[in-house]
Amino acid sequence: MSIRPIFPVVVMVFVLLVFVAVTVTIISRNPLKLKDKILTIIRLGLIYALVFCIGLRPVTMDDEYEFSTKNLDVLFVVDTTISMWAGDYNGSKERMDGVIADAGFIIDELAGSNFALVTFDDQAHVLAPFTQDFQYIENLFETFSSPDSTMATGSDLSLPYKDIESLLLSSSRKENRKTIVFYISDGEITNGTKLSSYKDLAQYVDGGAVFGYGTEAGGKMKDGSWGYIYDYDTHQDAISKIDEANLKQVAEDLGIYYYNVNDGNAAIKGEIELIKQSSKTIVEKGMGAEAFQDTYFYFAIALALVLLWELFVIVRKGRL
Repeated sequence: MSIRPIFPVVVMVFVLLVFVAVTVTIISRNPLKLKDKILTIIRLGLIYALVFCIGLRPVTMDDEYEFSTKNLDVLFVVDTTISMWAGDYNGSKERMDGVIADAGFIIDELAGSNFALVTFDDQAHVLAPFTQDFQYIENLFETFSSPDSTMATGSDLSLPYKDIESLLLSSSRKENRKTIVFYISDGEITNGTKLSSYKDLAQYVDGGAVFGYGTEAGGKMKDGSWGYIYDYDTHQDAISKIDEANLKQVAEDLGIYYYNVNDGNAAIKGEIELIKQSSKTIVEKGMGAEAFQDTYFYFAIALALVLLWELFVIVRKGRL
């Protein structure tokens, strides 16, 4: 039990003493019997004491709390190479616009899960290990920006393998949890390497999907100024095209489905519903910042009863 006074305690004590002194002085001068004077002072003193206790605002403190979570570890693997800013998403929008919107939808729908984020361009980056801070993950997506075209070294879908493996292994050590993987890319491999197999990781994956962005016709990529990236081999603006064969291979290796979501997220909605149906909510206990629970209402109830009694006395006797 602790107190969180509405006003400084010194002020409250001073006011209480003034009220008690004035009350005693007035009552003692009334032409009442000594017994009535004492009873009146006791009744009014009790009212003052209860008001004083309410003003102290007694509270109980508890640093234990319960929270609900889903039994899901959700891993986003996102291609952030420059081709993901090609302008052929759902018309002429940039592919990354679709990625950010769809990722936000998934996070909101699976709120309560643990989320992790791996990105890859010329190298892989673990931007966030598994965390329940979904707002942090959403904010990370909002920070994505097109890389410098002069520094781009090509795409390689195998780059994030080690980071994916590490996070999947950490998730597999947890009891009663499912690991969901969303692999997001346009499927292009432009650095001359061959796609490595992800089959060895399938044993750690319980669900998810590979989402493909882009079109077969392809889209241009802005160069960061007023023009587009130039292809010196074709002597024209560079065109990025989706490579669904690579994306389907990644999906097959991981044991999950592949969806082309370039024209909308209907497939994503369906996949999320399946994941939600197969998951469950867990109530866990945790320790954190102290939580305060007011208990002054107990004194307020007592005060109300005393005031009712006082009203009864006044009505019956016609005085205090």
